[in-house]
Amino acid sequence: MDALVRRAAAAAGTKPGVDFDAEAWWLQHGDGAPLGYSSLLEQLGTTRAARRAILAGFFEPSDDDRDAGLKVPGPAHEAIAAMVRKGAVRVIVTTNFDRLIERALESEGISPQVITSDSAIAGMEPVQHMACTVIKLHGDYASLDQRNTVDELSQYPKRTNALLQRIFDEYGVVIAGWSGDWDPALTAALESSAGRRYPMYWSARSKLGDVARTLTARTGAQIMEGASADEFFADMLTRVEAVEAMSDSPQSLGVNISRVKRALPDPRRRIELRDLLDQQLGELRSHLADRPMAAPASDWETAETAHLDMTARSNTLANMLGTGIFLDRDQEHSDLWVHVVQSALRARRRQTGTITPWWDDLQHLPALLSLVVGSAAALAAGHEEAIIRLHTEPSWSDPFKGNDARPAFDVIHSYNVLNADVINGFPSSGTTNWLYPQSHFLKSVAMPMIESITGDPGEAEHLFNRAEYRAAVASALSSSLQCGSHSSHSLGLGPQSNSALRYSSGSE
Repeated sequence: MDALVRRAAAAAGTKPGVDFDAEAWWLQHGDGAPLGYSSLLEQLGTTRAARRAILAGFFEPSDDDRDAGLKVPGPAHEAIAAMVRKGAVRVIVTTNFDRLIERALESEGISPQVITSDSAIAGMEPVQHMACTVIKLHGDYASLDQRNTVDELSQYPKRTNALLQRIFDEYGVVIAGWSGDWDPALTAALESSAGRRYPMYWSARSKLGDVARTLTARTGAQIMEGASADEFFADMLTRVEAVEAMSDSPQSLGVNISRVKRALPDPRRRIELRDLLDQQLGELRSHLADRPMAAPASDWETAETAHLDMTARSNTLANMLGTGIFLDRDQEHSDLWVHVVQSALRARRRQTGTITPWWDDLQHLPALLSLVVGSAAALAAGHEEAIIRLHTEPSWSDPFKGNDARPAFDVIHSYNVLNADVINGFPSSGTTNWLYPQSHFLKSVAMPMIESITGDPGEAEHLFNRAEYRAAVASALSSSLQCGSHSSHSLGLGPQSNSALRYSSGSE
């Protein structure tokens, strides 16, 4: 708007300088009304073609623009495109003329169906049959069908209104970067969808205006204020990825479990069985290698998302290990099960510089869940020797504690991996007064994994408790023997700790 007023002033014989006041000049020389986008374009371009020509230069990036990061997709566009690729977003309704969202989608390998005019709706593919449909309500900067002025925005054609009604009724809606103040037709379309089937969320950088407040009240939209579009959609993508890891796991997990079951009894497929588990371990190592050294923020939402993400990334590995142990009737593959826990332990990256202790310790959650689920599966199958080996043979040395190798039952105890203060802040804990909150969190995430392996919902909790009891016995014995100057490593492999673990096979 400032640039357009400067052009108008130059054409009228005024040379706008550095201190040029666009609003004051327009109020004196324009149409007499305060400077506004619609009224400005209506005065400068009396036809649609003239307005298109005026606007084109603002949307087409030059080489210098690209080098400066201008007129190119930003974090919000890229995050939305990534969610489209994941199938989390199917329809994008925009009032923008630019093609930034299309460019972001193309960079993800997506060719969207783009609707820029009412006439295009008649021949469009049904949105449910397309990976992505972009509906540009106000047109495209290069077309003659732009809607710019107040009159053009006051009412949509019949087909556009009908399409919007379908979209707002059949899809959940996230609104961002829109005030509602200058789009009476879109406001009316949203108001008429008050009885819609799915939720609506409204994100805004600052406090919503009167029109938006009225709309949220009528539609029941949930309001999220205080974040820019870049911040909001980047955060949304992070959460989608965390949930995706869990929601997509049944299918991928089912395939991997089937492969474990096929390879397990066949001596000729031992290498294949190890490769299946090593693939999961490789993905874990890659994730931890790319993970920031310190937590990106210190709020509860960051902590909860981190725990959710790490739990999801542990799910397939822990289930594959538990399934293998449960079905390894003759315990022929015990060395492999020990290898898995050992590799999960060593996947933890050595942190340098400034770290967040709970964030750093969380790297061992995959190893802890593998140990717990594997132990429960071994108990269900009656494989006492496997439990002892899983607890005592894998080891890890903490560079901040003398580098002495410590056995798995000592290193990946829930108290060492999960921070009580962080866990207490989770809604899933149900209270902030748990005496042992780490074990409650561990139980809540491990039991579904145990149940999926044994197929007995009633037995899962009992198996978890028995596995936890063994870990407690080993931990208590470790403390007593360390007082007698025994090293952690030797006590982990000694006959006394084995006896204690065997003893716990009775009635806990």
